Amino acid sequence: MEMNELFYKNTYLREFDAEVISCTPIHTAESPRFEVILDDTAFYPEGGGQPADRGILKMNGENSVQDSTFPADGYSDGLTVHVQDVQRRADDVIVHYTDAPLPEGAAVHGKIDWARRFDLMQNHSGEHIISGLVHAHYGYENVGYHMGDDVITIDLSGPLTWDQLMEIEREANGRVYENLPIEITYPSEEELKNIQYRSKKELTGRVRIVTIPDTDVCACCGTHVARTGEIGLIKCLSMIHYKGGVRITMASGGRALRIMEQRTDIVNDLAKQLAVDPALVPDGFARVKEESFEKSRRIGEIMTMYYGARADALPDGRKLTMEFEDSMTPVEARRFCEFLLEHGKGTCCAVFTKQGEGWYYVIGSRSIDVRPLVKTANAALSGRGGGKPEMAQGTMAAPREEIEAELIRFTSAEE
Repeated sequence: MEMNELFYKNTYLREFDAEVISCTPIHTAESPRFEVILDDTAFYPEGGGQPADRGILKMNGENSVQDSTFPADGYSDGLTVHVQDVQRRADDVIVHYTDAPLPEGAAVHGKIDWARRFDLMQNHSGEHIISGLVHAHYGYENVGYHMGDDVITIDLSGPLTWDQLMEIEREANGRVYENLPIEITYPSEEELKNIQYRSKKELTGRVRIVTIPDTDVCACCGTHVARTGEIGLIKCLSMIHYKGGVRITMASGGRALRIMEQRTDIVNDLAKQLAVDPALVPDGFARVKEESFEKSRRIGEIMTMYYGARADALPDGRKLTMEFEDSMTPVEARRFCEFLLEHGKGTCCAVFTKQGEGWYYVIGSRSIDVRPLVKTANAALSGRGGGKPEMAQGTMAAPREEIEAELIRFTSAEE
């Protein structure tokens, strides 16, 4: 069935009239859904990395077909259904997935969610500029592309540095300021042979080419703005190494502006907390990091002195040494246990520190395997954890008295 693809004839078309060719219910666990096929549509079906349009279909009351199969209370407001997704089937038919039925033959008026569509157009065109410039400068291919609700990701086939990407971004925004036309053409097979264009796969038949002068030529089935000036802003947000190349996270247009507004608010808030100018936030964090490191070093020295004072009060050479603390961190408990072992305060040393209603434990030895002890104690004392023969860590939910009794019982039985 041939269908007028109004989204290609006029990318800026926001409303249209059509007739319902068919409506088929789909049984889902979540909620009722219906497959609606129209004779015309301005709803773009998901494809080429671009998500599907959303919007509404409203029955034209004076022209609608009356059919008792589709009672009025089947519609969200008696006249309007919501288009939640749009897909192109293998037979090239475009299917609209709605939340309520429409009678076959009904005249409907469609409205796409224009704010969402324009956002997708801005971001799709912005991606073409970035990918085209990277290809022109470095010869890399765009091998992966995903347009999410917040950001876009692009996977490129070769490595870039952040400085190189920022140069691309500056050049890309220069193309935006030039307000270049974005041209859509359908070259003949003969013409296509003489065009150098980007494509993820070998194409045959009718090929849709999107051209941005001096920037990009690419086979694409998505929707785009008419001129680059409508993109407004292109911003690369992050970059990571990925499968031998890089994955870039970016945004364009209104969503790029919103992201930068959020980040500006965050930077300004951090600047206030650090009592510095926003431009000096990195310096402020470096200062805080250095101060924090120095505090941690001093705390470490004090804790070592504390370990020594506690150890001096204990006799040497005991088979089992148990120490209970109220406020040590797990790292401090482990260091205390290592200190006790190093200074010969027990063949087996166990340090417990309060954690909620229970205890965090570290049990170690320089000469015996502590795992049997830990396994038995965990089973008897609602414990969890484990480790290596020389040291194990975990938690126990039992009272201190029960822990002491169980460890003494076990070590006595081993003698």
